Amino acid sequence: MGGGGSGRDELAEVMARLIDPDRGTVNYGEHLLQGLPEAVTGRRISFVDSAPFIFNLTLGDNLFYGLKHRPLKEATYEGDKKKERDSYVVEARASGNLEYDLAADWVDYGAAGVEDNVGLRRAGIEALKVVGLDEDVYQFGLRGRIDPEKRSDIAEGVLKVRKALDERLADPSLAVLIERFDPAAYNSNASLAENLLFGTPVGDTFDLDHLAEHPYILEVLEKVGMTDQMVSMGYQAAATMVELFSDLPPDHELFQQFSFVSSDDLPELQGLLAQYTKDQLDTLKPHERAKLMSLPFKLVQARHRLGIIDDSVKAKILEARKAFADSLPDDLAGSVAFFDPDHYNAAANIQDNILFGKIAYGQAQAQDRVGSLMREVMAELGIIETVSEVGLEFEVGIGGSRLTGAQRQKLALARAVVKRPDVLILTEATASLDTSSQARILDGLLADFEGRSIIWGVHRPAMAERFDHVLVMKGGRIVESGSFEELSKEGSTLSQLIAAEAA
Repeated sequence: MGGGGSGRDELAEVMARLIDPDRGTVNYGEHLLQGLPEAVTGRRISFVDSAPFIFNLTLGDNLFYGLKHRPLKEATYEGDKKKERDSYVVEARASGNLEYDLAADWVDYGAAGVEDNVGLRRAGIEALKVVGLDEDVYQFGLRGRIDPEKRSDIAEGVLKVRKALDERLADPSLAVLIERFDPAAYNSNASLAENLLFGTPVGDTFDLDHLAEHPYILEVLEKVGMTDQMVSMGYQAAATMVELFSDLPPDHELFQQFSFVSSDDLPELQGLLAQYTKDQLDTLKPHERAKLMSLPFKLVQARHRLGIIDDSVKAKILEARKAFADSLPDDLAGSVAFFDPDHYNAAANIQDNILFGKIAYGQAQAQDRVGSLMREVMAELGIIETVSEVGLEFEVGIGGSRLTGAQRQKLALARAVVKRPDVLILTEATASLDTSSQARILDGLLADFEGRSIIWGVHRPAMAERFDHVLVMKGGRIVESGSFEELSKEGSTLSQLIAAEAA
């Protein structure tokens, strides 16, 4: 430990062999650090500082990156792919380059204490628990999508959770939290578009923002006699939105919560209302007509209580729903994954498949209560870790941009833990986290590394009390060395650091 410029962080980097000492030596037991090959130090030492690098890959790729040193199992090729690979090897050897195959399996499973990819993913989840990132990855998993044909085990587990949730919803106090999808009923917590399609769009064919322009949607609406009604509903919705929100700034809380019209669209709608009365809607230009027709598709009856969607509209939409599904052309058949209570919807995420409906709007703490209910059911069925494994496929973005700063830091710590090093070296590795997270991670790491070594450049002097030996640095030198109890006596540099932290 030590204050700014004390040399604390530099000493940690020397011990990780990221900086070579100008003089003197560093020994681990009987081993001279500078004399060990990088193949040893890279595997047996982990280092994490306050600014870890996160690759533009999946969360799992980042987590297991430290286990990849060289190809351990070659990929299998056939036909033209084999010829292409053989040609690559010949060229690599002729030019003196490595012939390593990026498609091979590079993971050192033994270093993680497992035998295969199944064990590796479980070990990864355990490492995430040590650093407190497991809940975040579980949430990523809930929002993740799977191919039910390739991951039939997950799909079957999700359907079991859906069925078990049905049984829980027999309780009236819980039934009000979720409005399940029913082929014969209008879902008031879903948008009009979702009620019409009664499925999840696949690709951009039935993009919800452009349904009013799609020829087949217009054909269905015309078939059930809703075309003019949708335009009239759009005019009414536009008038209400302009009246409520035209004088509010775009970042106003009410705008964020209740408007289904963007602030950029309001001026255009104002112009339409000024140009046309409700009796002149038949004179609208095609693009103006499409603009107004697009608004009702976004209406959620339970949320936007505008009196536009009444029982007659619901009945028409249910009629349109049936016409949409029954007459869907073959070339559009794959554009919607229809809701089916007995099947997994490949186009929807895991959470939506479990809920098979919408969380009720206006119920107190409905989101949290439903989340707790789902977790409880999944725990009973033993599927939580399976969902977390799906979360490992989350794409973290360039430099981990899709993660928060705290998540990036925890991921780096978990990456260091999962390769089970003999020595873990940290420097301000939890400084950016809140106090409770710091305490949990400290407890988790000390427990996980029982019998191994942790060297920690701490940012809070009080943390040193948990360690066997303390080095206090000042001006680039070690000024005190010993146990926390020995060094914390009055007048010591350590006692001064502790007093400064408490001040």
